Amino acid sequence: MTRGNIVLAALAAIQVVLIIVIGGGNDAVSEGASTGGNVRLFRNLDAATVSEITIQNKSEKVAVKRDGDQWTLTNRGGYPARASKVTDTIDALRKLYTLGVLTNDVKRFTDLEVADDRYHLRISLKHGDETADFYLGERGSDKLVYREAGGDVALHASGVKSWDLDATTASWVDSQYTNLEQDDVRRLNITRKDGTPLELVAKETTKKAETTEPPKDGDPKPAEITEITWHAIVDGKEQPADKAKVTSMLSSLCKLYMAEPIGKDTKPEHGLDAPSATATLTLKDDQTITLTVGAKRDAENDWYFKASTSEYVVTIRDYTVTDFFQKKVADVLPEKKDDPEKKDDPNKTGAPPKKNGEGGKK
Repeated sequence: MTRGNIVLAALAAIQVVLIIVIGGGNDAVSEGASTGGNVRLFRNLDAATVSEITIQNKSEKVAVKRDGDQWTLTNRGGYPARASKVTDTIDALRKLYTLGVLTNDVKRFTDLEVADDRYHLRISLKHGDETADFYLGERGSDKLVYREAGGDVALHASGVKSWDLDATTASWVDSQYTNLEQDDVRRLNITRKDGTPLELVAKETTKKAETTEPPKDGDPKPAEITEITWHAIVDGKEQPADKAKVTSMLSSLCKLYMAEPIGKDTKPEHGLDAPSATATLTLKDDQTITLTVGAKRDAENDWYFKASTSEYVVTIRDYTVTDFFQKKVADVLPEKKDDPEKKDDPNKTGAPPKKNGEGGKK
């Protein structure tokens, strides 16, 4: 080969390389290509300087903001967020690192779920005077894709599980919504839009505590204890209720758990002005607490709900409404006992026994 041919061959080879790099699908950068080694993106992230975090997925969004010493959900009317969840999220972000270029082909961003209009997660945060805004796609439990918002390169990423960066509102709040002392309740009224009301009243009986030793001269007076029995109002009359059933229902009403917070503003679609059901609890100091069930959200299978003890509207699960706000009088009365004779021998009919020979052939 002549020297001229060698030069031409070398130029051709260089041209092929340039074609691949510049125009060969834009992936020749390429998958797994190094950009200078692993880069831990938020190594120095300081929880004390973080003031805002927003995480959103295809259908949900969580936006928290520091408010003094507390954290609140700005997209839920300022409902209190769990500080421990914020700390866990910041710790997870510290572990996030990139491994190298995956692609700079914009057409692939959609499939990798890091496109502006299709992403697995979008996360933004403000810490000190700095801000960050980026997308995370998921290729496996520990294989992620990272793209900075507005950036033209998608990078391999790892170090954190995508579920550690949660956009589900319920995971950011304390789900207990009501916190009443069950022993303080003296009356319960439940009314429903489409059913008979349920009314329960408590009766107090005071008696001396039992002692095993006979009293002696100079002994203090025996302590007095108060016993409470519950009665249902049936046709205007009191009828003893089953203590265990009433106790179970009151326990749940006093410690109700929500599905998710909605906010402070009451809107017509919440249905609270024309409630589906209302429970009114009267306490021993005559204070009344109202629990209001509004409209149902069919897609989420929950109901708008508000307690008079809270300024926030929330939702509660459908089974909560079914179990505790749709009770009937029969549901709180004692079970009817079977006839003991019939229970001992199901063949007994109450007729006198036949004598020998009766009923036989003559």
